[in-house]
Amino acid sequence: MADYSTYDKSELLKVITRLEKELKTKKYGLVWDSEKEPEQVVLDCENNLPILKRIKSKEIKTNDNDDNILIEGDNYHALTVLNYTHKEKIDVIYIDPPYNTGQKDFIYNDRYIDSEHSYKHSKWLSFMEKRLNLAKNLLTKDGVIFASIDDNEYPRLILLFEKLFGEKNVKTIAVKMSESSGLKMGAVLKNGTIPKLKEYIVIAKLGGIKNIYLDKIPKEAWDSEYNIFLENFTKKDKKIIDKISQKENIVDKDIKTVDTISQNILMVSVSKKLKDLKITAKDKEQWLFKNAYRICQCVSSASVLKLTNEKKEYDNNDLFFVKSSTGLLYFARATFSEDSKKPRVQMIFAEDNLTQHPGDFWSDIKTTGLDNEGNVDFKNGKKPMKLIQRLIRSIKKEKITVLDFFAGSGTTGEVVLKLQEDTNINFILCTTNDDKEAICSNATYPRLKYAINTYGGNLQYFKTDFVKKTKNRDQVKINLTKKCTEMLCVKENIFNITKEEKDYKIFTSNKNDKFLCVYYNFIVDSIYDFIKDIKALEGKKIVYIFSIDNEANKTLFSGISTLKVEAIPQNILNIYKQLVKINIPLKTNVIFTDYNKAKTKIFIDKDKDDGARVLRVVLEKLIQKISQDNSVNILNTKGKEEKTTVLNDKLYNQNIITQLDWEENKTFLTIGNDASHGDYDDYELKQVEKFYRHVQTLLNSYNV
Repeated sequence: MADYSTYDKSELLKVITRLEKELKTKKYGLVWDSEKEPEQVVLDCENNLPILKRIKSKEIKTNDNDDNILIEGDNYHALTVLNYTHKEKIDVIYIDPPYNTGQKDFIYNDRYIDSEHSYKHSKWLSFMEKRLNLAKNLLTKDGVIFASIDDNEYPRLILLFEKLFGEKNVKTIAVKMSESSGLKMGAVLKNGTIPKLKEYIVIAKLGGIKNIYLDKIPKEAWDSEYNIFLENFTKKDKKIIDKISQKENIVDKDIKTVDTISQNILMVSVSKKLKDLKITAKDKEQWLFKNAYRICQCVSSASVLKLTNEKKEYDNNDLFFVKSSTGLLYFARATFSEDSKKPRVQMIFAEDNLTQHPGDFWSDIKTTGLDNEGNVDFKNGKKPMKLIQRLIRSIKKEKITVLDFFAGSGTTGEVVLKLQEDTNINFILCTTNDDKEAICSNATYPRLKYAINTYGGNLQYFKTDFVKKTKNRDQVKINLTKKCTEMLCVKENIFNITKEEKDYKIFTSNKNDKFLCVYYNFIVDSIYDFIKDIKALEGKKIVYIFSIDNEANKTLFSGISTLKVEAIPQNILNIYKQLVKINIPLKTNVIFTDYNKAKTKIFIDKDKDDGARVLRVVLEKLIQKISQDNSVNILNTKGKEEKTTVLNDKLYNQNIITQLDWEENKTFLTIGNDASHGDYDDYELKQVEKFYRHVQTLLNSYNV
C-alpha cells in the first residue's frame, strides 16, 4: 500500500479521482499471483535454443502420403520450435491438459501439485498461459482450438481463453462423461453430495465461433418410412451431393456430376438388405442409423414431379437429379405409377431427416469401455475416439493439420490416421517421456504404431534438444545452422535424404515432387556442386543457405525454376527472441534496484536530474513488465523492442491501464527524456518527487 502521508491535497485528489475511474472502468477479468518459482523449462530458453533431434530408428513408412510427427519432450520446448516451423499453419488444435485435481495429475518444476497447495490455481494458470500463447501463434487465420477440462479448472480456463482469444471467439460444450448409477452413487446418496456426470470442451476460434460443422447424431427412433437402400452408393458420393446442393449457383456440370453418381445406384428394400446381411433385431437400429446416408424414402411433390416428367423426355435412367427455378437440387425417382394422383417421386435421405445437430450438450458419446481403444493401457484415462473425431471432422478444409501438445495415450493421432482414408489430414503430437509412466515410450508411440498398422500412414519421431547460447553471436549462428536440419525437415515435411556432402544435404518428399536443399557453409567452391545438383532436380525446390548477415544471394540460383531461397538461421533466432521476451517477464529485482537508487537521489541527495534519469529507466521497464504480464507483445514486427510510448498507448487502448495513468506516464516519460538529454530547466524537484510517487502507485496498482 502506498504511503499517502507525504501527499499534499492536490495529489490526494488525483488519487481519489483515479480510484473512482478505476471503479467505473475496470473490466472483469482474470488475475492470479505471479510465479513464486518460475517454470524451469521456460527459463531453459533464456540460455538455450530449442531444436529437434530425429530418431530415425522409430520412423514408420507405409505409403507416400505426408509424414505425421511425434515429438518427445516438454511441450513448451516443442511449441517453441513449432513457432518457427509451423507459425500460422495449424488448422486444428485439440488438447487434454492436466485437470489439476490434486491427485498427482499436474507436475510443476518436477513436483506434483496437490489439492492443498497455496498456489495450486496460479501455477496451473501460469503453466497454461505460456503454452497457449505459443499455440495461438500456430493457428491459421481461421484456426480452432478445442480443450477438454473438468470442474476443477473450467472457471479459470474459460476466462484465460477469453483473455487470449477474445470473449466473442470462445464457446463451451458440455459432454456427459458418466451415468448417475454404479458404485460411486452409494457414497453420493449417503453424504448428500453431487456426482460429476460431465466435462467440458472449451472452444476458441479466431474470427468467431462459425464454420464449425458438427456431424449430426441419430434421433431417438428410426422412421420405418425410410425403406429404400441404395446399392453402389458411398459416403464420398453423399458428400459430393451435399457439397453441390449447398452451392449458391448449381451449373450443368454439377448436375452431370450427381447424375453420374445416380446412374450406378441400384434400389433395394431395406428389409431385404437386413435379411441378406443377417442383421439381428438387437443390432437393427444401430445399423440403420449407421447407414442413414444411403437409405431413403420416396415422397410426393408436385413441383419435383413436373421437373421429373420434363427430364424423362430425354433421360431414361431410373434415378437422376433435377434443379428448380430457384436453384434447389432434388433427387428424383423416374419409375413411379402413372395412375397415382400423387406419385412418390422425390427421394429424401434418412441422414438429412433422422439426425439432429448435437448442440452444446453431448450425451451420446460413450466414455466407458475404452480399454481396447488404441491397444494400450493408460491409467490416467483415454479420451474417446468418437469425441475427438467429431471435433476434427467439424472443420471442413481441403487439407488439415492437427496439433495435440498434451498427446497422452495418442488418441488424437489414431483418429487422424483413421480419417486419412477420405480426408487430406496429418498430425503433430507432443508428449513427455520424463515421468514415471514414460508416456511417450509406453503409450503414445505404441498406439501410433498399432494405428498405422491398422489404417496405414507414416510417422517421424523426434526428441527436443538444445543449442547453447554463447557470447559469440556468430558462433551461435554456426552452431544452430549445423543442428537445425531436422527443424527444416519438419517445416517442409520432407525427410528422405538423397545426397549428403560435407557442406550440404538434399532431401526429397515421399512423392519425389518436392526437395529440401540445405547449404551449411560460407560461400565456397562446393556451392557450384550444390547448384549443379539442384538444377538436376525436377519439382519444387526449397533452399536454405547459411548466412551470417541474413542475406541470401539469390542470383546464384538464377535460371532455376520453381525455387524458393531463404537464409538461415537468423529467422529462427528472431522468433526465439520474441518468445523469450513474451514468456519470460522482466525480473522485478532489476526494477526495484533502480527504484531504490532513485529514492536516494531524490529525497536524500536532492538531485532532481540524476533522480529523473533513473526513474525514466524504471518507468520504461515497468511499462514493459505490465505489458508482459498482460500478454502485450513488447517487440515490434522487426523483432526490436517497441518504443515505450507505443507500449503505453497499447496498454491504454486495451483497457489495461487507466486514462490517468496513461496521461501521467506520458508526462513523466517526457521529464525523464529531458533529464537524459540535459534539458534540466524544464522541470523542478517537486515534479520529480511526483514522478517517484507515480511509479510507486503503478507498482502497487499493477501487482509488480
